[in-house]
Amino acid sequence: MYMLGLFKNKIIKNILGLGSFRALGLISNFLLLGLIYRYLSSEELYGLWITISSILSWVFLFDFGVGNGLRNKLTESIHKKNIKLSSKYISTAYIIMLIPTILILVLSFIVTPSIDWISVFNITIPNLTKTYISLFMWLIFSLFAIQFYLTLIFAVLHSIFKSYLISMIQFFINVLNIILISIFYFIEFKSLILLGSIYIGSSILILSVTTIIIFKVSKQNFKLSFKFFDRSLIKPLFNISIQFLVLQFAIIVLFNTDNVLIGKFIGIAEVTPYQLTYKIMSLFTIFLGIVLTPIWTVIIEYKAKQNYKGIMSTIKKVFYLFIFLVLCLIIIGRFVPILIGIWMGTDIIISNQLITCVIIFTIFHMWCNIFQSILNGLSKLRIQVVVYGFASIINIPISILLVLTTNLGVLAIVIGTIISMLIPAIALPYYTFRLFKMV
Repeated sequence: MYMLGLFKNKIIKNILGLGSFRALGLISNFLLLGLIYRYLSSEELYGLWITISSILSWVFLFDFGVGNGLRNKLTESIHKKNIKLSSKYISTAYIIMLIPTILILVLSFIVTPSIDWISVFNITIPNLTKTYISLFMWLIFSLFAIQFYLTLIFAVLHSIFKSYLISMIQFFINVLNIILISIFYFIEFKSLILLGSIYIGSSILILSVTTIIIFKVSKQNFKLSFKFFDRSLIKPLFNISIQFLVLQFAIIVLFNTDNVLIGKFIGIAEVTPYQLTYKIMSLFTIFLGIVLTPIWTVIIEYKAKQNYKGIMSTIKKVFYLFIFLVLCLIIIGRFVPILIGIWMGTDIIISNQLITCVIIFTIFHMWCNIFQSILNGLSKLRIQVVVYGFASIINIPISILLVLTTNLGVLAIVIGTIISMLIPAIALPYYTFRLFKMV
């Protein structure tokens, strides 16, 4: 009973902490996005910025799923109070992640100058030269390589039930970005390169400070050190990490290619109304994620104790929350154009059809996230790899086919993604409930 109460306290503490800092993070993030829109002063430039931001998320594939693999393995070793093994998992993960980090830095230096980014993004802005965009992309990818290495600290924070600190970190990053970008906005010094340097540089600074605090200042028993590197742990980390890698790749293709497709086939300026609508609706996905984040970790512990009734009880509570969020999502959808007008400080045309499609997309996204978190905690990744893998394979062809054969424009790409999401939306809950019937 004591341990069960302790689990509940951890969940409540993480949800409250996540909720508080995520709320601050959301407010600051919306202020930041509005500020960036004003700083760039162009729907096409803003669309380009959003599209590049989506591509940057693909770089996280280079961690080969090690972050999520570390999270699961470290949670188990901490639960067993094996401090030495925890230190070995952490140190081994950090050391092997130096390889892809250096690889990204080298590739960005070699590859980015040889790509015609003007053609890739369908850019029609006269003063953006090929040389300028190439320099911008090289800088962005280089800084992002460092940032993505430092985000390994997130796996550690999840494992020690301090997921709320991740939201706090993101809030501080947003605040620092707002301060620095505001300064250059008011002195009217506008540059994509400067914006990228500030945006990612702020993350690097705060993540570096956080890593030092966790491993050098705080009273955590585990250590990060070369002497704890254990080659024998690479295989256990990668056994689960490779599956996370494939899953990450599939999810990125499914959720992060729409901006690129819209820019390429319809126009980079059209990314802006779609992405702003998506950002409003994603508030509900984020809110659900606040609850699911600690639950993933708790399910790992429930699994270790074979407490399957506890898992089912948790799932039922999440379902009630999902129904409530869907109702709120439909209501808020009616006010999206007004909210975006207030947010951006200018009227942006948003069609009712686009809003409806994004609402449906968001409902599917939340539904799938529930079962993804449950199955992640149970280390049941193969089914996710299969269904998300198949969905990602058909997503781009369906979206392109709809664009080329209909006059739906942006809607065609969103509908293509919705059709693809039907696969995990049906398969994941079926597998989950079938799994618990066998227990």
